[in-house]
Amino acid sequence: MVGAAAAAFTSELSFGDGRAYTLRQQSYLLSVGRRLGDRTGVVLSAGLIGGGAFEGEGRRYRVGTGWLASVTGAYRIFGGDDQQLFGITSLSMGFSRTHVEHAESGEDQALSASDLRLGLDVGVTLFGRLRPFALARGFGGPVTFRRAGEDRIGGDRYHYSLGFGVSTEAVSGLDLRFESALFGERALVFATAFAF
Repeated sequence: MVGAAAAAFTSELSFGDGRAYTLRQQSYLLSVGRRLGDRTGVVLSAGLIGGGAFEGEGRRYRVGTGWLASVTGAYRIFGGDDQQLFGITSLSMGFSRTHVEHAESGEDQALSASDLRLGLDVGVTLFGRLRPFALARGFGGPVTFRRAGEDRIGGDRYHYSLGFGVSTEAVSGLDLRFESALFGERALVFATAFAF
């Protein structure tokens, strides 16, 4: 399986002592995966951070280009046939690094993160190829940022994401997927994958 995805997310970060930041970021990914039986699969992904904004403590930074990578394992717990409920759980580990630039001062600092994420999708298969689902994600991992000569370590304020999505087999072997996370970490994801 090979795939591609475009994503945009918004995360509320806390670096302690009331130092709250908002991170908005866009990313573009390529992936390769393999099924390990009828229920299990693994996917390796890598891509580019394409910009965004980082705001907090009265300052606004521009997010520059960077990189991100992840490995994900998924397991279908139940279902999958037409008009049946299905449940899929996933576990992923991701890393990213970019830089943020303050336009007025010229300050340019690295922003890096690691993320361990447990996910659950529950939905139903309709008409043999349409799969609407609800999604839930729980995650955690440090975000590091340097400000005024001080290394700061923080993380997401909520550590969860809730939303919905839909996937479909457009033609034989070609899947299209859309996700919208509305609560906690907010995100929009468009993805396509081709199995061969």
